[in-house]
Amino acid sequence: MHKINLPLGTRAEFGERASRKQVLVNELQKSLEKRSFMKVNTPLLEYKEVFANFDLKQMRTYQLLDRNNKTVVLRPDLTLPIARLLTTTNIKLPQKLYYVGDLFKIAKELSGRNNQMTQAGIELVGYSSSKAELECLLLINRISRKWLNGRVKIEISHACFAESLLTNITASTELKNRIKRELYRKRIPEYQRAIKQFENTSIYGFLQKWPRLFGEVADITKMLEGIKLPTQAYSALQETVKVAKWIAKIPGQKVIIDLSTAPPQRYYTGITFKGFVDDIPEYLFSGGRYDQLLESFQAQPEPAVGMGIDIDLLSEIAELENKKEDKNYLFFEPDQTEYVSEWLLKNGNYELSLEDDLETAKEKAYEKNAKLFKINKQGEIENVVKNSSN
Repeated sequence: MHKINLPLGTRAEFGERASRKQVLVNELQKSLEKRSFMKVNTPLLEYKEVFANFDLKQMRTYQLLDRNNKTVVLRPDLTLPIARLLTTTNIKLPQKLYYVGDLFKIAKELSGRNNQMTQAGIELVGYSSSKAELECLLLINRISRKWLNGRVKIEISHACFAESLLTNITASTELKNRIKRELYRKRIPEYQRAIKQFENTSIYGFLQKWPRLFGEVADITKMLEGIKLPTQAYSALQETVKVAKWIAKIPGQKVIIDLSTAPPQRYYTGITFKGFVDDIPEYLFSGGRYDQLLESFQAQPEPAVGMGIDIDLLSEIAELENKKEDKNYLFFEPDQTEYVSEWLLKNGNYELSLEDDLETAKEKAYEKNAKLFKINKQGEIENVVKNSSN
């Protein structure tokens, strides 16, 4: 006998877990389609070039060769394939799109994470207004209130803040990358050494505070009093504060600003956001503005905002209503298929009883606390076992 296991990091789903995921996906899809979002499906395999704006080495993607010896990858991201789709089709913009699908990233050993995950998301392409960001953030709030008892905390940042600030104080790409690396990893001693050469400059006071610029809007504003920032960095800060204040107006919604975190992906160009629940370290939601992404596919740049939802994590922590429906079994003889077909067409609430004899069918109905019906010789339905709750 061959012992066949799943490849490391992949999974098979069944039973309650699979059902919970399907309930969430169905509800999300219905909600988005009511709001005029269009469903998009992209293939699992894409050419490697599609992910030029994605750090393939860091993400450790699955790569293979097609019959023409061109490298293809199992998609590690779902936004870039949609950007590729928009540049190779005649979909009219602006457009609100949504997707649900699996993506694949080879997780680090002992990280406890799967290589395969299910993600849902929305992409609003052709919308330059900040209302596009608000569409995403309000969706997070609706999901939080519907399934998570309002426990989601939204973290707002800006993809260009760090780069715009550091470009103003140094021309060294190596130094900028070093400062950002230590800042994002919160390795404070290394960060302090990286910024030491600026201790006699006017920006040094900000650089010292930077790793602690994480908190509510009022706290961040107070920490930055009296500090002058370069024009572009100040503009990014003001935009971040503005969006955070809008979200803070939603009753019961927790929101913080984090100016010391890395963007979720390199292709973001504006406001970015993440959504966390309780003390779970992985984020449940992530997204932001990426106005230059289509340009990388030799197409005209279009303003765009997107957001991803970790369906696996959501299915683990969502508080779903446990709707119990009466179970109705229908016992029949094989030569009664004509009647069975008609009854199932009239009433889809019957589950066929596949037992060979009526007595065994009765035992199963009692065991499951279900009703049992049978088709008599005249092709009519008779109640054989009643539900004990009736």
